[in-house]
Amino acid sequence: MKPSLRKSSILLVSVVSIVSSSARPAASEGAREPLAEERAETLFRRALELMDEGRYARACPMLEESRRLDPAMGTMFRLAECYERTERLGEAFMLYQDVAAQARQRHAEERAEVARARLAALGPRVAVVNLIVPEEVFRDPDLVITWDERVIDRALWNAGIVVTTGPHVLEATASGKRPFRREIVVGEAGTLVDVEVPLLVDEVTRQLIVLHPEPLPRPMTFEDRRFLSLGALVVGLGGLTMASIAGLSTWLETSGTAGEPEAVGAPVTNAAAIVGMSLAGAGLFAAGTLWRTTPAPAGDVRFAIAPGPGGGAGVVQLSF
Repeated sequence: MKPSLRKSSILLVSVVSIVSSSARPAASEGAREPLAEERAETLFRRALELMDEGRYARACPMLEESRRLDPAMGTMFRLAECYERTERLGEAFMLYQDVAAQARQRHAEERAEVARARLAALGPRVAVVNLIVPEEVFRDPDLVITWDERVIDRALWNAGIVVTTGPHVLEATASGKRPFRREIVVGEAGTLVDVEVPLLVDEVTRQLIVLHPEPLPRPMTFEDRRFLSLGALVVGLGGLTMASIAGLSTWLETSGTAGEPEAVGAPVTNAAAIVGMSLAGAGLFAAGTLWRTTPAPAGDVRFAIAPGPGGGAGVVQLSF
């Protein structure tokens, strides 16, 4: 923030007086809306009634619309009063400037004197923001700059706007650009604050990434099931053979040896029999399950394992 300007408050904002007057378009001197003056007069009278009742928040929008339809000097003056009553001092100050300038041009000295008096009263309560917009930023036709959510006319860029003290929010937006937002605190009236709008950076385009999952393995075909069934059958028969041999060996070793100590190799033979029966059961069950393509109409694969003589061998019974 620059040092406080010690000259009069009127001189403080004179840098924006001419600009603020030119920034207010002399509303549609060309084609006007049908019955614009009549509608503007109706809104103006209703707004005055609301101001007399102290309902300024409702009166201001009506005066704004009346001014848009018919920018009469009296409407501008009343709108400035309404802004002043609702603490929109910066906007009120610039409207009083507009009124004073138009009154001088029309030689309405009484109205000009009243406007200057209002300016003198508001001067110590406002400050000036010098809005710096570099050339490369200014060239963007889509750029919109707002101050406290109110659009700032391009004519006021690189000139100045009158504001009240306290916190404010400056925003700049443009198509395809990241918005710029800055909070500014004007701490003292009668000061000049420089605020620069930077070059907006491009908005990062989000790319849609589509992941293509790997295709699932093909389902098992009839031929695959039959092939695996035969493999399981081979394992089952091998286990059955292994169990049978182990059982036969146990039977031969224990035949006629009742009451004698158990042979040294008996535990190994028993273990081989158990493993063989396990392989036989698992293999034959898998073979039967894979071979069938439809549920059996009656019953299912069943196993009955009975210990052989001496507890070593086993007999697997299958039924379908």
